[in-house]
Amino acid sequence: MQPFLNSAQLWLQGTRLSSFMIHSDYAWPICECLHFLGLTLLLGTVGLFDLRLLGMGKGLSPGALHRLVGWGVLGFVVNAVTGAMFFAAIPYQYIYNGAFQAKMACLLLLGINVLIFFLTTRRKIAALAPDDDAPLQARIIAGMSLLLWVAVICFGRSEAFFKP
Repeated sequence: MQPFLNSAQLWLQGTRLSSFMIHSDYAWPICECLHFLGLTLLLGTVGLFDLRLLGMGKGLSPGALHRLVGWGVLGFVVNAVTGAMFFAAIPYQYIYNGAFQAKMACLLLLGINVLIFFLTTRRKIAALAPDDDAPLQARIIAGMSLLLWVAVICFGRSEAFFKP
C-alpha cells in the first residue's frame, strides 16, 4: 500500500491543479470559503431534518423538510470538490494524517447510514404528519447522522494540528 500512496502523492503534486492551488493567491481562500459554505448548506438542511426525526421541531412536516435535503446534497458536492482540491494541492499532509483518515472513515459510515435510511425508513418518514414521532429506527439513523457529522467537522478541523 505504501508504494501506491507514494506514487499517488507524487503524481498529484505534479498536476496543474496542485500547482494552481499552491501558487495562486486566491485559490485556497476561495476554496476555504466555498468549503465552509457547503458545510453550512449541508448541515443546515440535513441537520435540521435529523433534529426533526429526533423529535425536535414538532409541527414541521418531516416530508417537507426532506425535500430540502437536495440542498444539502449540493453542499456535500461543493465540499467534495473543494476537499479534492485541497488534497491535490498538498497530498502528503492528508494521506498520512490520522485526523484526515478518521474523517474519511466517518464519511464512509455516513454513506452507509444514508443507504440504510433510504432502504428502510424513507417511505415511512414521508407519510408522517407534522406532529407524529419518527419510528425508532429513523431516530437512531438521525442520531448517528448528527454524531458522525459533528465528528467529520471536528476531525476536519483537527487536520491542521496533526500534520505528518
